[in-house]
Amino acid sequence: MAEDLKDILSHLNKDVSQETLLQYLRQQLDKEAAHEVERQLLEDPFYNDALEGLQEMEHPDRLMLIAEALNRDLKKRTEKKRKERSKRHLQPQWWLYASVLILLLLLVLVYLLLHGRMGN
Repeated sequence: MAEDLKDILSHLNKDVSQETLLQYLRQQLDKEAAHEVERQLLEDPFYNDALEGLQEMEHPDRLMLIAEALNRDLKKRTEKKRKERSKRHLQPQWWLYASVLILLLLLVLVYLLLHGRMGN
């Protein structure tokens, strides 16, 4: 899985970096930069809802810690799922293939022996 898919805030908007978004939420941007961020995020209803949710947080300074914790948890879960998926793949079982081949050869030999005796 691509690393950018494992970052919680990476898909809000490609033009607005995570750092810029956090500065906006902490009100550390000048008015022009804040207006530009708002304009870019309000173009899409999903981004608008995400921005409203982020603004409603009581402690925006903890947002970075929360995002890092979510990213860590997401990476753990996706890694765990990937490992489980790789375990599910059947490994070639050569002993099984060999035993089936031997069984088929025995059946063919028995068939030939029985039909050879009946022909005589």
